[in-house]
Amino acid sequence: MITNFSKTQVERKCPKCGNSDVVRSQRIDLFEKMLGVVNVYPYRCQKHTCKHRFESVGRE
Repeated sequence: MITNFSKTQVERKCPKCGNSDVVRSQRIDLFEKMLGVVNVYPYRCQKHTCKHRFESVGRE
């Protein structure tokens, strides 16, 4: 039996401004790389006036 698992999209919002237009950011140090082991990844707000960088659980 083959089961079709649909990938659920998590809506992430910037904790600073509330904008939902965020993208995954590159890891910049060893600590962030280690967080990837426990499924925590860096994201960045795409709002021109904010650009806040934060961590969130899971991938897009």
